[in-house]
Amino acid sequence: MLYVKIHELHKRKFKVAQIAKELKISRPTVYKYLEMTFDEARAYTEQPLGKKKKLDHYKDWILAWLEEYPHLSSAQIHDWLLERYPHLVVGGSTVRTYVKDIREVYQIEKKVVVRQ
Repeated sequence: MLYVKIHELHKRKFKVAQIAKELKISRPTVYKYLEMTFDEARAYTEQPLGKKKKLDHYKDWILAWLEEYPHLSSAQIHDWLLERYPHLVVGGSTVRTYVKDIREVYQIEKKVVVRQ
Protein backbone atom coordinates (compact mmCIF):
# COMPACT_ATOMS: atom_id res chain seq x y z
CA MET A 1 0.00 0.00 0.00
CA LEU A 2 1.27 3.44 -0.91
CA TYR A 3 0.66 4.82 2.58
CA VAL A 4 2.93 2.22 4.16
CA LYS A 5 5.72 2.73 1.61
CA ILE A 6 5.65 6.52 2.09
CA HIS A 7 5.81 6.26 5.87
CA GLU A 8 8.52 3.61 5.71
CA LEU A 9 10.72 5.83 3.54
CA HIS A 10 9.95 8.84 5.72
CA LYS A 11 11.09 6.92 8.82
CA ARG A 12 14.30 6.09 7.00
CA LYS A 13 14.90 9.87 6.76
CA PHE A 14 14.13 10.20 3.04
CA LYS A 15 13.15 13.73 2.01
CA VAL A 16 9.75 14.33 0.46
CA ALA A 17 11.27 14.94 -2.98
CA GLN A 18 13.24 11.69 -2.71
CA ILE A 19 10.12 9.75 -1.69
CA ALA A 20 8.18 11.23 -4.60
CA LYS A 21 10.95 10.34 -7.06
CA GLU A 22 11.36 6.83 -5.66
CA LEU A 23 7.62 6.02 -5.81
CA LYS A 24 6.98 8.02 -8.99
CA ILE A 25 4.30 10.20 -7.43
CA SER A 26 3.96 13.95 -6.90
CA ARG A 27 5.27 15.74 -3.83
CA PRO A 28 1.78 17.00 -2.87
CA THR A 29 0.65 13.36 -2.79
CA VAL A 30 3.49 12.51 -0.43
CA TYR A 31 2.55 15.41 1.86
CA LYS A 32 -1.10 14.34 1.78
CA TYR A 33 -0.29 10.78 2.82
CA LEU A 34 2.15 11.92 5.51
CA GLU A 35 -0.61 13.99 7.14
CA MET A 36 -3.10 11.10 7.11
CA THR A 37 -3.58 8.36 9.65
CA PHE A 38 -3.69 4.76 8.42
CA ASP A 39 -7.50 4.64 8.72
CA GLU A 40 -7.90 7.89 6.80
CA ALA A 41 -5.63 6.58 4.03
CA ARG A 42 -7.59 3.34 3.79
CA ALA A 43 -10.89 5.23 3.59
CA TYR A 44 -9.41 7.55 0.97
CA THR A 45 -8.26 4.70 -1.25
CA GLU A 46 -11.60 2.90 -0.96
CA GLN A 47 -13.51 5.86 -2.37
CA PRO A 48 -15.00 5.18 -5.79
CA LEU A 49 -13.07 6.65 -8.68
CA GLY A 50 -14.64 9.34 -10.77
CA LYS A 51 -16.62 12.37 -9.93
CA LYS A 52 -20.23 12.06 -8.87
CA LYS A 53 -22.43 13.82 -11.39
CA LYS A 54 -25.21 16.23 -10.57
CA LEU A 55 -27.83 14.18 -12.43
CA ASP A 56 -26.86 10.75 -11.04
CA HIS A 57 -29.77 11.00 -8.61
CA TYR A 58 -32.18 11.23 -11.58
CA LYS A 59 -30.48 8.59 -13.74
CA ASP A 60 -33.26 6.01 -13.40
CA TRP A 61 -35.86 8.48 -14.69
CA ILE A 62 -33.71 9.64 -17.58
CA LEU A 63 -32.85 6.07 -18.57
CA ALA A 64 -36.51 4.99 -18.45
CA TRP A 65 -37.55 7.95 -20.61
CA LEU A 66 -34.84 7.25 -23.17
CA GLU A 67 -35.71 3.55 -23.37
CA GLU A 68 -39.40 4.29 -23.84
CA TYR A 69 -38.93 7.32 -26.11
CA PRO A 70 -35.54 7.03 -27.84
CA HIS A 71 -36.34 10.01 -30.08
CA LEU A 72 -36.34 12.45 -27.13
CA SER A 73 -33.91 15.33 -27.23
CA SER A 74 -31.92 16.42 -24.23
CA ALA A 75 -33.92 19.68 -24.17
CA GLN A 76 -37.13 17.68 -23.74
CA ILE A 77 -35.58 15.62 -20.97
CA HIS A 78 -34.43 18.85 -19.32
CA ASP A 79 -38.02 20.15 -19.44
CA TRP A 80 -39.41 16.92 -18.03
CA LEU A 81 -36.89 16.99 -15.18
CA LEU A 82 -37.85 20.57 -14.32
CA GLU A 83 -41.56 19.67 -14.40
CA ARG A 84 -41.03 16.71 -12.08
CA TYR A 85 -38.40 18.39 -9.86
CA PRO A 86 -38.99 22.18 -9.81
CA HIS A 87 -36.23 22.68 -7.21
CA LEU A 88 -33.59 21.23 -9.57
CA VAL A 89 -31.08 23.79 -10.80
CA VAL A 90 -29.24 22.40 -13.81
CA GLY A 91 -28.17 23.87 -17.13
CA GLY A 92 -29.06 22.58 -20.53
CA SER A 93 -25.46 21.74 -21.38
CA THR A 94 -25.19 19.57 -18.27
CA VAL A 95 -28.30 17.62 -19.28
CA ARG A 96 -27.05 17.36 -22.87
CA THR A 97 -23.72 15.88 -21.79
CA TYR A 98 -25.36 13.51 -19.30
CA VAL A 99 -27.91 12.25 -21.86
CA LYS A 100 -25.13 11.75 -24.42
CA ASP A 101 -23.16 9.67 -21.91
CA ILE A 102 -26.20 7.56 -21.01
CA ARG A 103 -26.96 6.94 -24.69
CA GLU A 104 -23.37 5.72 -25.20
CA VAL A 105 -23.27 3.49 -22.12
CA TYR A 106 -26.66 1.87 -22.69
CA GLN A 107 -26.41 1.98 -26.51
CA ILE A 108 -29.65 3.89 -27.01
CA GLU A 109 -29.57 5.46 -30.45
CA LYS A 110 -31.59 8.58 -31.05
CA LYS A 111 -34.28 7.82 -33.57
CA VAL A 112 -35.16 10.76 -35.76
CA VAL A 113 -38.90 11.27 -36.15
CA VAL A 114 -39.74 13.26 -39.28
CA ARG A 115 -42.95 15.25 -39.23
CA GLN A 116 -45.33 14.75 -42.17
